[in-house]
Amino acid sequence: MKSARALAFFATITIPVLLTGCAEGIEKQRYQSRLIVEASPQEVFQAAQEILRREFGPVRADPESLRIETGPVEFQTRTTSGTARDLYGAPSTMRRRARFVAARAANGGAIARLRVEIERLDTQRQEAFYLDRQRRLSDAPGDTPIQRDAATTERQNTVWTFVKRDYRLERAILAELLERFAPASGPSATRAQQPPASATP
Repeated sequence: MKSARALAFFATITIPVLLTGCAEGIEKQRYQSRLIVEASPQEVFQAAQEILRREFGPVRADPESLRIETGPVEFQTRTTSGTARDLYGAPSTMRRRARFVAARAANGGAIARLRVEIERLDTQRQEAFYLDRQRRLSDAPGDTPIQRDAATTERQNTVWTFVKRDYRLERAILAELLERFAPASGPSATRAQQPPASATP
């Protein structure tokens, strides 16, 4: 009887953790989307390339799948890193990168989907965590950073951690796409037909 109760207890605390992990994985795949009825997917794809090149620099564009991926753009922050460093204004290195895809809408026109991710450079934080774990597990000194990294490149040793979505930039870029294909009679006609965003901030 005690073993059955113990199993039931562990089940109640384990299942929510598993579900939370799955939800986080799904969230990373979500895009904010807009319906553009006055343009074809190919036209939206071309316009998105121009905007994303302006915001991020070089992009990787696939005309067959109508997908675009940008390279990362780094920036510094003292307030939005999501770490304790923000409490005392220490700088953190962050970067943005975007994924875009255009598709044909069921009733004509195109659907533009965009996701902008913000990541944090965590190489030093991971290094500190590793050294602290080595000290707690053993009194003997562990491998030095040089020994651990001897067979890997600097790029492989660099750690970037996903922090959040940049919903503001997503909305701004999608709004610019809508404006580009808005009818001459007024942009409100296009905006009235857009579906709600797939995610909210």
